[in-house]
Amino acid sequence: MVDITNTGLTLSSTGGTSLAGGLTHGQKIFVASARMAFEPAAPDPDLISSERMPQGHKQWDVQTVARLTQASALTEGVDLAQTQQLYPNTTSITPTEHGIIATVSSELIRRQGNMSVLTTTGTLLGNSLRRRQANDVIALYDGLSKSVGNATTQLDVTHFRGSMAYLMTDNDSEFGPAQLPIHAAFHIEQISDIILDISDAGTQAGSRPAGFGVDLLQRWWKGSDRLYGVPIFHSGLIARIGTTNAVKGAIFNPTAFTMVMATNAEATVEKDNSLRAEEHGIFQVWGEAEVADPYGVEVHSDGAATV
Repeated sequence: MVDITNTGLTLSSTGGTSLAGGLTHGQKIFVASARMAFEPAAPDPDLISSERMPQGHKQWDVQTVARLTQASALTEGVDLAQTQQLYPNTTSITPTEHGIIATVSSELIRRQGNMSVLTTTGTLLGNSLRRRQANDVIALYDGLSKSVGNATTQLDVTHFRGSMAYLMTDNDSEFGPAQLPIHAAFHIEQISDIILDISDAGTQAGSRPAGFGVDLLQRWWKGSDRLYGVPIFHSGLIARIGTTNAVKGAIFNPTAFTMVMATNAEATVEKDNSLRAEEHGIFQVWGEAEVADPYGVEVHSDGAATV
C-alpha cells in the first residue's frame, strides 16, 4: 500500500508509484491564453514604391525616361539640325507566388472550446508572409552600387550626411539626383551607433552647447527619429552576415526599388478528414526589383552588440 504522510497542509505521496506526483493529478489545470512571440519590426515593404498589377498580366515593366541633352543656344538663320531621341530605361518585374500553411488538429480545436487557436494561427501566418516580403526588400540593399563603410566601420553622422550628399548630387543623366523623401532602414545597432555619435559629449556633434545632445537622449527612441530631415526606421529583420558582426542597411529614395503586387493576400482553409485536421494557409503573388541604382546607398558597418 502506498505510504501517505500527513504533512499538516497537504497529503503527499512518499512511497509507491501509483500516486506519482502526489495528488496533483487530481487537480484541475488552467491553461492561460497563449502568448505569441513578438515579430521583428518589418517596415521595409512600406518604404519603397509599390505598384498594383492588373489581373491577366504576368510581367510589369517600370520605365524611367532619361533626360535630353541641354538645349542649345541658337543663331539666327542657322538650322538646328541635331535632334534628340527619348531613351527609356526599362526594368521588368515578374511576380511569383509566396505562401505558408499550418495544420491544426480537429481535436485541438474541440478541446480549445473556442476559436482562439485559429485566430492565433491566422496572425502567425500573416506575420510570416510579411516577414518574407520584408526580407525580399532587404535583399535588394546589397545590390546597390554605391556603398559606404565596411564590416569593421562604426556608423557615424559622416556616413549619413555623405550618403545624403551623394544621393542629391546629379550623378547620372539617366535618372538625375534623388529627390525627397529619402528613407533610412538600419539594423538597431547601426541606429545605436548614430545616437552615440550625436549625443556623446566626446564627439563634435555631442559637445555642441546647451541641449542638443540632452534633447536627443531624451527623445531619440520615440520611433520616428530624423537626421538631416531623413526618417530613420528600425529594420528588425536585417541580420548579421554569416559569423561576422557586419550588417547592411540602406539610405534611399522610395523609387530606388519597386514592389509589384499581383494579388491580395489570400487565406485558405482545407479539411483533411483522414488526418482529422485543418490546413490553414495564406498566399500572395508579388515581385520586387531595384529600379534606380543612383537613388540608393548601401550602408555597411559593424553591428556588434553594444552590451
